[in-house]
Amino acid sequence: MATDLVESISGARGIVGISMTPHLALQYGLAFGSFIGGGKVVVGGDPRTSHDQLKSAVASGLMAVGRDVIDIGICPTPTIGIAIREFKARGGVGITASHNPVEWNGLKLFNRKGEFISPQQYEEFRRVKSQPSPLSDYRKVGRLTTDDSAVDRHIERVLSQDILNIRKIRRRKFKVVIDCVNGGGYIAAPELLRKLGCTVVVINGTPDGKFPRGPEPIPKHLTQLRKKVVAENADIGFALDPDADRLAVVSEKGMAIGEEHTLTLALMAVLSKRTGPVVVNMSTSRMCRDVAEMYGCKFYRSKVGEANVVDVMRRRRAVIGGEGNGGVILPTSHYGRDSLVAMALVLQHLADARITVSAAIKAYPNHVIVKDKGELPEDFDIKLQNMKAKLSDVNIDETDGVRIDYSESWVHIRRSNTEPIYRIISEARSRSSAVGLVKKIRGLLS
Repeated sequence: MATDLVESISGARGIVGISMTPHLALQYGLAFGSFIGGGKVVVGGDPRTSHDQLKSAVASGLMAVGRDVIDIGICPTPTIGIAIREFKARGGVGITASHNPVEWNGLKLFNRKGEFISPQQYEEFRRVKSQPSPLSDYRKVGRLTTDDSAVDRHIERVLSQDILNIRKIRRRKFKVVIDCVNGGGYIAAPELLRKLGCTVVVINGTPDGKFPRGPEPIPKHLTQLRKKVVAENADIGFALDPDADRLAVVSEKGMAIGEEHTLTLALMAVLSKRTGPVVVNMSTSRMCRDVAEMYGCKFYRSKVGEANVVDVMRRRRAVIGGEGNGGVILPTSHYGRDSLVAMALVLQHLADARITVSAAIKAYPNHVIVKDKGELPEDFDIKLQNMKAKLSDVNIDETDGVRIDYSESWVHIRRSNTEPIYRIISEARSRSSAVGLVKKIRGLLS
């Protein structure tokens, strides 16, 4: 059912007033405060209309078990992770449903490193949540304070990265159109671009929780941005999702190149200066592997989910990683997907190579990725096993759902971590081949 609460390593998400309620938020606050064991907790999130009620409930739960709460207001999700480290907090809670539709909201949990809680920590949190939380008496209840410096701290963190040559970016004098989808990046993203010397045109920059387009920054949702880039004769267009951890790019010709290219361009910017291992998830384009090979770098894949990518990045000591949904992770900044980091790296690559977006994406082999989804049936796991039994002479990886690799293509089928759906993602050298793979898998699942 579309109204079901989805709980996973990516946090909790549900439809407001049905499965995502103040009661649930209070329960999460109580449990998370008990789980972290003491200290301060940072809260913030995107401007969905239910933001205040859910944040208030989470904060009440945290304070009831003795945790002091720092409210950093409306902000990108990665800002919360950075603020945790800046304020020496024990953890954080993001009030956001990321790319989910406007009627959804959710809770993302961060550890003391400013990262999403790990798979192991998530299991411990689940155990704590299943038990009553001991409440503090009047002498030990937590206090609530606000701090409006977190976004500025985030911007300065990005600008301080030694991989960036800020003067070179500024000399290009990029003209940028940015679509903030009326979300959490409405202040941070345009301000960073201005500090990079860009002329900035903002569309959808009102944080009212009303998304003027589909919240995912995928090509079919970017018609307004594409037209604006052409009308403004801009060098590039950037599109955010509501919590600004993902970035999509529109070329100077008004073409939405697909969010898979965001991470690929960021890899070009980093690996041209600093080589080392690269980590992406199981559903990310082969273009990332191709770029890693261009620079002689080792390449690894993880399960889908930011915490899973970060786990492998740490173990492999990756210099960059991320997810093909437009999520770029630069460890020297912080271990989290960050649209601000992604924008800076894309502009750095264009400045270094002295090329346009259209030219930049011709510098590596292009593959076509197709993303499909369907409502999750109760017998999904059985259907997956039956599908697998029908296949032969293919390489099957069951690390996360089922991934099937062919010589020139692949397809990945898995449960979503954030919605009650399953996802089918395929990639091939042509759109017709990628679409054909999706149709084939749908037929085998039926």
